Order: sequence, then C-alpha cells, then structure tokens
Amino acid sequence: MAVLSPCLRASVVGLFFLVSPAVHADDVPLEVLHAKVAALEKEAAVLEEQNQGLIRMLKEMEDDAPYIVVDTENNRLTLRQGDKVLLTAIVGTGSRQFIEEETGRNWYFESPLGSLTVLGKERNPVWIRPDWSYVEENMPIPAENDPDRIVREVLGKYALILGNGYKIHGTKYTELLGTHFTHGCISVGDKDLEKLYKTVKIGTKVYIY
Repeated sequence: MAVLSPCLRASVVGLFFLVSPAVHADDVPLEVLHAKVAALEKEAAVLEEQNQGLIRMLKEMEDDAPYIVVDTENNRLTLRQGDKVLLTAIVGTGSRQFIEEETGRNWYFESPLGSLTVLGKERNPVWIRPDWSYVEENMPIPAENDPDRIVREVLGKYALILGNGYKIHGTKYTELLGTHFTHGCISVGDKDLEKLYKTVKIGTKVYIY
C-alpha cells in the first residue's frame, strides 16, 4: 500500500476539515480520521499504479521500434517503424477450412488475430507434424515421438515464433502466396522472410487482423 508523506497526510486531513466546516477536530473520532486517510491512501495507490501503466505504454509508443502488421483479408504483411513502411510482402494466411476426425476432434485453420509478440527466432526450422496433418491426408496417426513427424526444409530458412504453434515462416508453395492456404501460420517468400528475420528482434510486436 502506498504511504502518504507527512505533508500530504496533513493536507488530506486539512482538506477533510475544509470541506466539512461544521466539524471540529475534537468532534471527530480518531478511528474515523484513520479510516478516511487509509481510504485516500488506497485510492492514491490505485492512481499511482494506473499512472505507471500509462507511462509504460507511452514509453513503448516512443521507442519507435519496428513492428509487423498482417492483413489476413488481403494477405499482406507490412513491417513498419513509426510512420515508415520498411517492407510490404504478399503472404499466405489461414485457409479457414475445417476438418474433423472420426473420434470427434476437429480443427479450424485460421490465423490468430490480435496483438502478438515475437517470442523466438529460428534458422532452418523443423516442422513437427501435428495430428491434424495425418487426419487431413487420411493417414494413421503415429506416436508422438515417431521420427516420421520430423519434416525438414518445408518452413524455409527462417521462422519467427509467435506462440501456440503459430509462426511466420517460409514456404515451398510460393505460387500460393496471396491466398488463404496455410493452417494458421503466416507464410512469406524467401527474400521478404530474410529481411524480416534480420530486422525484427525477440519482443517485436505483431498485429494481425
């Protein structure tokens, strides 16, 4: 709990009497004064916390750090820094298709929307095939540690990790860039992907809409 300075505490008590002219110090029980001061201290602590949050937000805005914006409707990615556009790329986004397994499990392939953060960066990323990949091709699902799940050279040379299995990565199907063809990740062409990888850092903001 925030503690009021002696001067501020005196001001608070003085203000109490100022707005209550008919009340004299001798007429107010000490516990009532303590309760009122405690309430004001609590309110001051909340305001201070809010103020610190605003300061952090303003600092982030003033950092002028690069950030990524992905338009999933038009399959466009832009890398921005302040008012500058550093890169515009044609990308692939979630196919918006639905598949269901016989057991009842189902998946809907849509790119995640909202504010995300680059959590990590990978060179020569490896794809670990998830269950839905086998269901989609009507293949039996292997054990979790089956080597068959490890697939190389399908995600390009670089990947930016967004969390929950989503990444910004390369693709073999460059002819499909500009369409909704992925399982939720953002697919990018080689040259654009390399620039992204070299420009952004862990912690870079990614806004997907």
